[in-house]
Amino acid sequence: MKNKNYLRILGPCSVQDRKTYLDIADILVNQMKDYDNWYYKASFDKANRTSIYGGRGPGLEESIELFHEVKEKYPGIKLTTDIHEPWQAEKLKGVVDVVQIPAFLCKQTDLLVASAENFDKVNVKKGQWVGPDVLLISVDKIKSTNPNVEAWICDRGSNFGYDKLITDLTIVDELKSVYDKVILDCTHSTQRSRKVYGTQGDPILAERHFLGAPIYNYDGIFAEVHDNPKSSPSDGDCMIKIERLDSLLEKQENILKL
Repeated sequence: MKNKNYLRILGPCSVQDRKTYLDIADILVNQMKDYDNWYYKASFDKANRTSIYGGRGPGLEESIELFHEVKEKYPGIKLTTDIHEPWQAEKLKGVVDVVQIPAFLCKQTDLLVASAENFDKVNVKKGQWVGPDVLLISVDKIKSTNPNVEAWICDRGSNFGYDKLITDLTIVDELKSVYDKVILDCTHSTQRSRKVYGTQGDPILAERHFLGAPIYNYDGIFAEVHDNPKSSPSDGDCMIKIERLDSLLEKQENILKL
């Protein structure tokens, strides 16, 4: 029997294009048919790309059409995407099930308030430069707006100098004492400097995070998966190949039974 409570957020970094978004949805719906508590994630706009020339995705209006399309094709599928400006929360209300606050915006009051006003679940990415105490303030903003909102914190690692992120596994219990759910971002937390390391991520480490998260008492995982990571406009070096997912899920389920 599969674990009914363990939370999994899976999908490509970006909506990218219609074919990619729908193709990966097809694969994941089949792979996740025995798992209840999972969300399909993709960003309509990668607004914090390092370069102005980096691909940002199709934008809000086109992506909303795709969100509706995938919901019609797969009734019951749960969707999440991130927002960057407060007005986007109302546009996405009733379209996606959980709204995500990007790490760089985790303290933005208006964004947190608008999310809490329009959604009953808000996932806040922990900024790489902040500790768990700072996230308490962000959750206070959400709960003060609507105490019934379920606030999730997604730990995407912490800066280790200028060159890479590390995952501080000692903060999990501190986070769980305050927040409704604490999730480990298995893929973004492996980011590093291409200039120093030759690659911007480590999918092998991402798989280890995927398996280790339940051991370290996280309530779930966030993992970007793709059938062709090299084609992704962003974060391709971090992603787990979707063909690896079945094996990882089976191993994770065995760990959850321990």
